[in-house]
Amino acid sequence: MTVTMTCMTFKKKFDVDRPEVVQLKNGRYAYRAQCPWEGKNGRQLFAYKFCSREAYEQGRSEPTDDAKHTNSPSAPPPGE
Repeated sequence: MTVTMTCMTFKKKFDVDRPEVVQLKNGRYAYRAQCPWEGKNGRQLFAYKFCSREAYEQGRSEPTDDAKHTNSPSAPPPGE
């Protein structure tokens, strides 16, 4: 599933394949993805886009690509 996200800092759109799905503090659900551009001083930027509860539940049942790589024992530790 590909989702088109918008980086609010640069006002540019980008596509993300299977983004992370999170529940916000206000109870709503949203896709969350790191923007491909860096902010000032190398700061990481994140884009959010509201989604449905069904998308949240589906996203929770399927691990994201990032989660697969960080939990795999064959991946080298960060910094090496």
